[in-house]
Amino acid sequence: MEDLEEALVLDSRRKIYKTIEASPGLHFREIQRRTDMAIGSLQYHLEQLEKKKLIRAQKETKFIRYYAVRQNLIADKKLISLLRQDSVRKIVIFLLENKAVNNQKLSKAINLSPSTTSWHMDKLLSEGLVEKRKRGRKTFFKISNPAELASILVSHKKSFLDELVDNFADVWEEI
Repeated sequence: MEDLEEALVLDSRRKIYKTIEASPGLHFREIQRRTDMAIGSLQYHLEQLEKKKLIRAQKETKFIRYYAVRQNLIADKKLISLLRQDSVRKIVIFLLENKAVNNQKLSKAINLSPSTTSWHMDKLLSEGLVEKRKRGRKTFFKISNPAELASILVSHKKSFLDELVDNFADVWEEI
């Protein structure tokens, strides 16, 4: 606890840490936007927080995402990282609101090309978040564990800054 207080004695470092703690899985530019800090200063403070083992940086695709170590979100990290992507988040919410959907209906509903939708679905399938079932010639998708996924969306809704998530969370909490 003493290390935490010592590392967070600077207002700017505390601001960064609280931003990451409130919104796990943010990438560098989003942290920069939310803290309104200069890039060099932010890089320095992120490095210091990592050295003190208060945050962990995790490279995922083209982004490095940051997590507060003491939150212990090991199981949720990959999911939160995926949900930080707008297209994936739209897909997940649409699938949570609809039982089983084929790629054509899904791509139309979220306004993405079928190939882009398929690419995102492959990511979700490989992570085990989505299941697919064939009916005749069509393939239908559904969320593997809707209660768990909805719970994560609801518990982190403030960190997404997304009206779609807010609306979903409000409806889900009423159920």
